[in-house]
Parts: sequence; C-alpha cells; structure tokens
Amino acid sequence: MDDTTTTKTESVRTDRPLVTWLILVYDRTAEERFPFKRKWYRFNYDLSTPKEIEVVLAICGHKHVDLLPDASPLGLEETRVSYQLGGGTNTSPRIVEYRHLFEYVPDENNLHADIESFSGFLSVTLPNDSYFEDENDKPITLLEVFDEEGNRRTGTSGFAIVMDMPESVLRCGPAEPERPELWSEADAKLLAHLLDIYSQLMQSRWIQSPCVVSPVSETEIQSVLPTQQDCMAVVLPFRQLYSKDGMDDLFNRSCKIHNRHCPKHHPTHNWIDYYRKQFNAALDSPVGFPLQNCDLPAKRYLDAFAYGARMVHGTGKKAESEADLKLLLSSHPREMVVMGYHATLNQLLRTVSMAIPVLKQNVHHWTQTLGWASSTSPGGRQLFES
Repeated sequence: MDDTTTTKTESVRTDRPLVTWLILVYDRTAEERFPFKRKWYRFNYDLSTPKEIEVVLAICGHKHVDLLPDASPLGLEETRVSYQLGGGTNTSPRIVEYRHLFEYVPDENNLHADIESFSGFLSVTLPNDSYFEDENDKPITLLEVFDEEGNRRTGTSGFAIVMDMPESVLRCGPAEPERPELWSEADAKLLAHLLDIYSQLMQSRWIQSPCVVSPVSETEIQSVLPTQQDCMAVVLPFRQLYSKDGMDDLFNRSCKIHNRHCPKHHPTHNWIDYYRKQFNAALDSPVGFPLQNCDLPAKRYLDAFAYGARMVHGTGKKAESEADLKLLLSSHPREMVVMGYHATLNQLLRTVSMAIPVLKQNVHHWTQTLGWASSTSPGGRQLFES
C-alpha cells in the first residue's frame, strides 16, 4: 500500500484584478513587418510599489459608465446593441508612464491561466493608432513607421506623407505662395472666419456631449442625446461650413482660395484638394450610420433638420426639407434619426479637422511672415468676450 499522499495546492484568490495590455509591435528584424506583431503583457504587482498599484488600477479601472437608464435584464438568448458616438471608454494615455510594470507573456494561452486567483479583469485600451513599440520595446509612432518603411523601400532619406495624419504634411513647411496680386483682405477674413467657426465647434458642449442609442425592444429605445440648447449652438456654424448659399459654403471657398495661391507642386496643395473633395463626397453620400436602408444624401438629411424642423429659416427649402424629415421619422425611430444627424455632423467635422492645421500654417506664413493683407476686424467671439 502506497502511503504517499498528494496535496492539491489551490491558488489563493486576491482582491486585485488581472490587468492585461495588447501592444502592437513594428519588428525591424522580421522579414514581413506587416501586419504588426501582437505582444501581450500583464501588470506585475510584484514589480510595483503600493502607490504605483493604486495609480495603475485607477487608470485602468475606469469602467464604462452606462449612461442609459436600467433596462430589463437580458435573457440567455438575447443580445442588446448600443450605438455610441465617440470613444469615452479608452484608457488614459497616462498608462504609458507605467509601461515598465507590465511583463511580457510569450504564450497567449498563459495570459489568463490563473484568472481564478484574481478578483476581476481589466485591460488597457488606448485609442487606435496611438501607441506602438519596436522590437526593442521602445515606443514608436505610426508616422515613424511609415518614414522608415518608405526609406527602406526607396533607399533614400525622407519622410512620408500619410493621409489623415496632418502632422506628416506639416513637416514640409509652409508653402511659398504665388499670385499675390489676387490676395485680398476679404480672403483673409474668410479664412479667419473658417478658423473661428472650427474653434467654436471644437470647444462646444455639443461635441463633448454623450450620444448613445440602445434599442431595448421593437417598441422601446433608450437614449442619451445632446440637449436642444447644445445642438442649437452648432446648427448655424455647421450650416456655414456646408451650405451652398452664396454667403456660406465656407469650407469649399476657403480651400479654393488657399489653392489659388499654393503652388501645385507643394504637398499641401493636393492635401487641401483631397479633403475638400472628401467633404463634398460625404455631403452627397447617403447617411449610413446608424440607419439601415437610408438613401437620403447627407446634405438633404442635414437640411431636413435645419429647415424641416424649423431650426433655421430657409427660403424655398421648407417644403422639401419638411417632406424629408417626415419620411425619415416615419421610416425609422426618432432616436436613430437624431443619432444619424449627429453622426453626419461628426463625420464632416473630422474631415474639416484634417485641413485646418494646413490652412492655418500656410495662411499664417503668408500674412504674418510675408506681410500679405490679414483680417483686422474682430470675430464674433471676440466681440462678446469679457
């Protein structure tokens, strides 16, 4: 008879959560560098001081606050879809300061092997394209990756111009302008007005407001949407950006003035022209989010709210816009229609934001460095500031 006894060691459960971090890696030693390598890390409590543990858990422990009222619990076979604008659940970039406290896990199968020892689970979720590392665990930006790849493939030294990354084209420096005789103070005022409108929108309460829609059933939808007051504050600024009325169409007119003076060979010329076309294409395309089977172009969709809902007076547009709004509300839940409106405005603002830094850099050079006529009249905000 074997007197040997086997003692089963059970893991001790802690009151600490397991914290993981997936980091994408640009590996210069790899033959194929794309797609990026995936490396998983775990927060190592043994490497950390009590204060560091407190801070890391505070940064990563920001759970998504459900802005919607309590709904009936889901059944086993049920799912609930929520539509949300913005990325309010990302981890703060401060977590990068504590990167050295995360330990590499070579085998992904071991990442959660002892999950029962922890009180819960947290993960680092930085915004897309915001953090990468190289093969030496050193931070590297996506722009640096594109620079290296371009130089590696061409055998030359230079930097890449990457769409949707204005910082890439700004490195070319301001354009030396042409045809100065065509520039006027009115042009300067128009461009200054565009920059002012953009600043108003980016600092508005509307852009910071939650926008969440969650269908609970066929007859019930829960939502948290920007308030009427916050929406009204941005209706006119947006209308000035996209309206084809002669005194509006601010973005198109500003881009055309810029490219009248920016040489075609300078990279910022094509950059501005690209985003001007993107802006117009978005206005001509049907609204796709979050509505299904909506074939109304974005421009008419926005007009349906501005004129059809009587937020703005528009001669000759009221009948069509009222009919469009009535059709939208009869075909889709009101909350989804309203979210489509906010989603369309967000898309337009993102496109404009790609051009603004370039316009600002070049126009500042032309007016401040070269002495071209600049805007001397105060904008609306300056008039009302205390």
